Amino acid sequence: MGKHSEEIRVIDLPKAQCEKRLMNFEMNRYELKNHITENEESLIVLQSKIIFSANGQRITMRLKKLAENKTEVQIRSELISNIQINDRGVNKKNINTMFGYLNNTSVQELEKVADENLPKTKKSFWNWGKKTSDIRLSMMATYLGGFRDFEKSIKGTLAIHHSGIDFSVLSPKFTISFLDIQAVNIVADMDISQNPEWLASLAKDEISVNKTTNEKEKKNKLVIDYQNEYGQAYCIFRADGSFEVEKSLLKAQGLILEKIKEKNI
Repeated sequence: MGKHSEEIRVIDLPKAQCEKRLMNFEMNRYELKNHITENEESLIVLQSKIIFSANGQRITMRLKKLAENKTEVQIRSELISNIQINDRGVNKKNINTMFGYLNNTSVQELEKVADENLPKTKKSFWNWGKKTSDIRLSMMATYLGGFRDFEKSIKGTLAIHHSGIDFSVLSPKFTISFLDIQAVNIVADMDISQNPEWLASLAKDEISVNKTTNEKEKKNKLVIDYQNEYGQAYCIFRADGSFEVEKSLLKAQGLILEKIKEKNI
């Protein structure tokens, strides 16, 4: 569980009106991940469109109708990251901003006040802390293709946790849930070249790389078969570094297969 803040307030607005406003909250920054609505209660889950390794956010909102023009709103803001960090007031700022939308308070003024109250920090791209306890494996890897928004290969960190896999670098990060994963294979370049679907998933800058026979036969890649909104997809990673690459890949494969087996029980 990431760093989070949570607050409940009673809003003098109909539940439907609160729901509509929260659904439209900063649509350029957040995407709707879940929405369940009933007459008396509703659930809305928003998540950052581009999840940064240090400050990706998930906002969970529960609405409960108290009267025709009175709604209980619970807002939980959470940093979703494979790095345990201090939120530096980000979660509280999100909560105040969202209640500001509901109350027709000037969002710009709220953000200005929230920014002034944040503790001053040194300029730095990173605020490293301890990894969260649910990370079962973390390894250096290069993303080679197969995820919709990333068209170039890029070095980063592949982490396996309780609900899926994360890939992160200095800025972009994406997650594939175990619920969407169907299979995982440890392969070599030669295997990829003989599989049209895997080959088509490679980033453009990886397709024409010249390699020796030994490099082509080295089983140092992980292919994850999963479902996205367009159908079947294949995400490919290369394990980096020279230290126990084979052992890391076997452990990663074992952890993923374990989760696939659990969901099929």
